[in-house]
Amino acid sequence: MSLPARALLIIAGCSQVLNAAEQQEKHERPHILFLMVDEMDGRLLDDETPQFKPPLSNLRALMKRGTYFPNAYSNSPLCVPARTSMVTGRFNSDIKIWDNFVGIASVNGDDGQIDQHCLDAYSRRECDQFAAEQKINGTFFDVLHDHGYNLTLWGKVHAGGGVERFSRHIFNDPFTGTGLVRESAKAWTRSTGVSSKKQDPTDWLQRPINVPKPAENFFDYPTADECTRLLEQGLFKSSTPQFLYCSFAVPHPPYQTNNTYWNLVGPLGKHAIPVQVPRDQLHPADEYYVKSKQFWNLDSCRPEHIEHFRRVYFAMCVEADHLVGRILKAFWNNVDPDSAFVIFVSDHGELNLEHRQWQKSSMKEASARIPLIVSGPGMPKGRRIQSLASLNDIYPTLVDMAGAASRVPTHQLAGESVLPMARWDQRKKNYVVSEYYDTFSRTGTFMVRQGEKKLIVHAPLENGVRWPAQLFNLADDPWELKDIASEFPTEVSRLEALLRKEFDVEAVDRQKKLYDHKMFMKYVYRRYSGPAGCQKAMTVAFPGFDEEDAKEIEKWLGKPCCKVMEGRVQRRAKYHTLACPSKMGEAVSL
Repeated sequence: MSLPARALLIIAGCSQVLNAAEQQEKHERPHILFLMVDEMDGRLLDDETPQFKPPLSNLRALMKRGTYFPNAYSNSPLCVPARTSMVTGRFNSDIKIWDNFVGIASVNGDDGQIDQHCLDAYSRRECDQFAAEQKINGTFFDVLHDHGYNLTLWGKVHAGGGVERFSRHIFNDPFTGTGLVRESAKAWTRSTGVSSKKQDPTDWLQRPINVPKPAENFFDYPTADECTRLLEQGLFKSSTPQFLYCSFAVPHPPYQTNNTYWNLVGPLGKHAIPVQVPRDQLHPADEYYVKSKQFWNLDSCRPEHIEHFRRVYFAMCVEADHLVGRILKAFWNNVDPDSAFVIFVSDHGELNLEHRQWQKSSMKEASARIPLIVSGPGMPKGRRIQSLASLNDIYPTLVDMAGAASRVPTHQLAGESVLPMARWDQRKKNYVVSEYYDTFSRTGTFMVRQGEKKLIVHAPLENGVRWPAQLFNLADDPWELKDIASEFPTEVSRLEALLRKEFDVEAVDRQKKLYDHKMFMKYVYRRYSGPAGCQKAMTVAFPGFDEEDAKEIEKWLGKPCCKVMEGRVQRRAKYHTLACPSKMGEAVSL
């Protein structure tokens, strides 16, 4: 391209940005439509990746009307950590929300007001303690409300913070699970290295394809219905600035679909069976992931079952596109697109049997990448922004849209607004990070991406052993099959130094491990099992749990973990009141 031609393009681009900025100034508090789905792989919309592309026509239409950020990542690839970090704009290690069992305890940053779901699951004293440790000064919902926005919320929030005061039409209970031994015991004992010895994923692969309304939860279809109705009836014609939040569970499990969406996806062809790293070459962290998810024997499963499972997930993504599309069409038919913002995002992705894993909870692309699209005043249309982005950017982006940035302590925010990125394709920090501390990782796991390089760092194990970092070049190896860390030690050190600007890896991991021990002792060992029922509880969490596993639990716990006495198993005994049986079959006093 000649120099004058390039100069004209630059001038035209600057003119577009200036006009867009002037246009946004006309709407100091524009309406905002916030659309969210759960567990959508961000690569499904990115045509520069080799990932399978199901027909997501409505989201692609939004991409043409707005700005698309293909390189966006979850701040923590798990539901409650991702969502609580998103709505507070802070890292999970900062707000001390680590897993799916404790959400935001305080209401609007007031430790004296406690989320009702927390009080339903825990005592007032415990909730007060959670609130004091979290030190959360409110959410973006609170900021927007205080800035004069009328908030209408439908669907999944799953963060806490008492946001029910804005709407009764939401699913917002992140304080469940403490009584579900299968989930909580598995999460809190992860650092022992114990995993299920039952490794047969066959039953999980054969998912139903004949469910009439297959979306996961009852609220998905009402959410689409009501958000559509509100827009059609003129919600965004109000002189009061409106924030309409419409959040879906689909494509979150259970994995199920119907023939409508199944047929729209069709056979997967070359994408039917993911290419896998041989099991004997797996990184120890990945080996633990696979075993803890009970998919170690996936290689032995029938190829048609693997394709069936993967196709069901892609069909669920098409269903999500259909539900979101209904709302988008109502928006486009009834709202001036230059007077309101639309933002679409997911909390994390879904592995869909890549790396022999399902669900999320991994820093691999399928789990960590998320879709992010923004349209509205000042947003370039049909533009692809290569700059990295993060779920941590949502909070500052929303307050930037609303003109409320002066109301928040920006120094505490983990991300930055994507509105300037959309105009200049440049991020202040040219890297993004993520953190994860839950069930499927034996130790704290951290990720940093800069350019095409992604580094995954593992905190020390309970015994002090440290797994090596993993380095991937996503341009050369988009499926993350070749770990190049040993070939580029200088690059590993450089990227790890960036990561450590954001996290004290050892300190925050130590905090989480102490939390795990405390929570297990209080809500599993003392409440449900005790020494004589510990193995019973562990068998529920880890099918195939045996005496060797019990020794690992005892070593970590510092207390006995034995079987329920003969004759008590079938009775409604409170295991924590029972003692361990002696070798002679008599109770041992503990």
